[in-house]
Amino acid sequence: MAELRKYGVSTSILFPLIERDVVDFEAGATFAAGDVQIIKDEGAAANTTNLPIHEGNGIYSLTLTASEMQAARIVVTIIDQTASKVWEDQAVLIETYGAASAQHAFDLDKATQDVTVSSITAGVVTAAAFATDALEAIADKVPDRPIANVPSTTSVAPNRYLYSSAPRRKSKISISLRAQASMASITSTEPRLIRRKPGSQPIW
Repeated sequence: MAELRKYGVSTSILFPLIERDVVDFEAGATFAAGDVQIIKDEGAAANTTNLPIHEGNGIYSLTLTASEMQAARIVVTIIDQTASKVWEDQAVLIETYGAASAQHAFDLDKATQDVTVSSITAGVVTAAAFATDALEAIADKVPDRPIANVPSTTSVAPNRYLYSSAPRRKSKISISLRAQASMASITSTEPRLIRRKPGSQPIW
């Protein structure tokens, strides 16, 4: 996996060395010219300006200059050039960021990024895009849908008396059973006019 480092900025990398033909770390490596080389953007290999320093327990550090960091992809190889090698061959992969020529132009060192919008393609919504009655035209495209949770016996149509001058119908008067019985009693006690046929006896 490649390490991320900023383009054109001097940096230090860490790497382990394994003793040749042994599984242990190599803590006593010494370096000569040609042991450590750098390859920039798949170009020709060149010796690094600096040589590694042992940090302890077989872990080494190497400082790369700002000039050496001016590439998108960098490979550092650590290969013993002696006849009987002391350590196993090692390599460190680097990808740069934070510049147009870097592998990743995005600058990871900035807490707040600057974003430049050069153009917005088709589909932009502007005030000029809304013609006369545009919203009404959009509303006409919306399909009618039934109102949910409304009983079938309930009308959802607007009250026509709120929008017209038509007179209201008179409400039917509801009379309780007790009132009806009272009226019937009064009616039954009133004298009735009874027509008698000629020659019939009066009714007392």
